[in-house]
Amino acid sequence: MSYRFENTVGGKLVAGLREALLDVIDVDNSLLPESYRTAKGYRSLASIEQEHTKRQRAVEMSDHEAAKLHKDKMIAIYARRAERDEPLFQ
Repeated sequence: MSYRFENTVGGKLVAGLREALLDVIDVDNSLLPESYRTAKGYRSLASIEQEHTKRQRAVEMSDHEAAKLHKDKMIAIYARRAERDEPLFQ
């Protein structure tokens, strides 16, 4: 059995406090990059974090996608070698 702080009562209280603080803190548009700015002139720290998480998910590849990309690349290399009658593995 492993110990995980976030599963304890204290861990749940800390997580709740963190979320409450993120909702309370507002950041002025002048401190944000252009792409994060809003028409209101400010954003809560929670909304900035949500936007950042959403953008990171769009950029990151899953392990499956990375493996598929590598597989497709290797297939293209092997196809070129087969066309030239070169050995596939060196």
